[in-house]
Formats: sequence, structure tokens, C-alpha cells
Amino acid sequence: MSTSRLGIVCCLAASACAGALALSACGSPSGSSFGYLPPDGGKVSSSGGSSGASTSGASSTGGGSSGGGSSGSLFGDSGIVAPPGDGGIGAPPSMLMGVVRDFRFYEAGNPMTDMDFENPPRNARNGWDDRAITMSMASDGTPAYAGDPTTGTLTTYGNGMTGDALTEFNNWYHDVMGINYHVDYPLPIVQNANGSYGYDSEQQGAPYDPTNADAGKGFFPIDDGTPYATPFGNQGRLHNYSFTFELHTTFTYRGGEYFSFRGDDDVFVFINKQLVINLGGIHDPETAQVMVDTLGLTVGQTYPLDFFSAERHVVGSNILFETTLNLMPPPQ
Repeated sequence: MSTSRLGIVCCLAASACAGALALSACGSPSGSSFGYLPPDGGKVSSSGGSSGASTSGASSTGGGSSGGGSSGSLFGDSGIVAPPGDGGIGAPPSMLMGVVRDFRFYEAGNPMTDMDFENPPRNARNGWDDRAITMSMASDGTPAYAGDPTTGTLTTYGNGMTGDALTEFNNWYHDVMGINYHVDYPLPIVQNANGSYGYDSEQQGAPYDPTNADAGKGFFPIDDGTPYATPFGNQGRLHNYSFTFELHTTFTYRGGEYFSFRGDDDVFVFINKQLVINLGGIHDPETAQVMVDTLGLTVGQTYPLDFFSAERHVVGSNILFETTLNLMPPPQ
């Protein structure tokens, strides 16, 4: 991953909203190929590490590129556009509670490690892996695996035993004794000058190198020495990598809201239990954006927004999000 910041931006100017959500870009996860490869996104170097910072977002196929651009893209977009004004968003919460699950780096022959962490792809498609999950959430409220349950996908693996790729993936967002470590983590939320709000690890995160102010900041919620450190620790690195993060929220749809994202590695966003952003794989920061008006929601009704990410490869870890959706904790 690059040390460029990861962006979730849920604001678009009205002039940028002409197209429809590009669901047609993905096809059926179980039946046909997605057929999408960003022109420069998801680069992984020949040594297996991430390439340099990617500052341009991925383009979207099937996303209404003509006639004013795409208003929403399942697989990425050409950039992030902030809207004017606040859209009547109201006061944001000061934090949203999420869950971090820490993993050890993969070690061949060690059954207490997960093959999907710090085990980057060595061939094909540059680490971009948008075939790993289905369009709908699983019944337990987590992403449902779409890869071959035994052989996996480009960046999700199995050990050769029947169903092991599915098992390894299911570890990502479920508590598994000895394999991962669950941490409840409060994500601080900041209101922006344009009335939107969100989180920016480049501003609110931890320094990549405390001795070098120019190194920037990243999303490292469970580092050694913090209140959220885990028994697995930093594993010889300056920071604790190899973790997943999930955030469950609700919002009342008012009309005119948007949600955009740019980041790494895997990012999956569901609105009303349906996949609206799929940035799967081990790659540099990429962008995607969704105009919520394209989703067929009913004004005044309350809907869930569920966010999942995975930090699976050193050395960058980034999150930036900004939204006019009034995200609130789900009811208890």
C-alpha cells in the first residue's frame, strides 16, 4: 500500500451527479466476470510490496462516463468532489464505534495465522481483486464470500483443503480464538468547513515515523503503546499492520446525500445490505463514490450503512472519509 491517504468522501456537487450508480459495471459475482481493471490502480511491485503513491483514482467502466460523468461507481472513480454547503446534515456524532480485528502476519505451516494477511499476490491483475464478495451481505451482516471456497481468488487463499479459502476469508470479520484479536475502537468524527463530516487519517492518524514530521500520518488504531494495543503487537514493525476494521451505522435518508471513498487495501461498503463500493484487493489508494439518490431509497426512511476494510500488506494504512449522510450508531 502507498502512504497516500485513503479517502471516503460522500459529497458531490449537483453538477457532478448526472449519471446513475454504475451497478452494471460489476455483473453477477457468481455468474459473470466483473471485467474491470483500473488503468493504474492496485499496482503491486515485482517484489510483492506495494508500489508508490497513487494520486489518481480508478476510472469506472459502465459508470456513465459520457454525458457528465458517473454519479456512483462500484469499482472506483476518477476522483473525489466535495459538494457546496452542508445539505442540512445537522450535528455529527463525535465518534462512531467500530471493531478492529488484529491478525498475525501469515507464516507458512503456522495454523494460527491467516493466509490472507501479509501474503501479497505474485502475479496477474496487480493485486486488484473485485471478485471476492457477493452483491448482498451474508445473513449475519458481514460480506459474503464469492470466491472458490477451496482455491480462493487472486488475493484470498486456501491451503488446498476443501473449503479452506472460505474459512480464511470468514476469519476477517468474525472473532476466531487464536487467529485474531477483537478490539472495540472509537473512530473520532470531525465536521468539515463545508458542513460534511468524516475522518482523515492524514490529519487524525498516527505518524508513520515519529522522528520524521514529513512522513505523514496513517490509520494505525492498535499500535503498541496505545490503549488499543493487542497481544499480537507490531510484529517487528513501527506499526501494527494486518487487521480488519468494520463500522455499522444507520442514517435517515433526506435526499441529495452522497458517499465517496479513496483508499487501500480492501474496502466494502453496503447501503441497505447491498454492495455499493467494492475496492477489493491489495492495492494503492483508490476512489469510489456513490450518489445515494441513485439507490431507490425512500425519503424519511432509515437505512443501514455498513463499512468493512482490511489492512493486509505493509507499509501504508490510510482512511479518509467525508459524508453528508447523518451517520448514527445502529439501535441497540
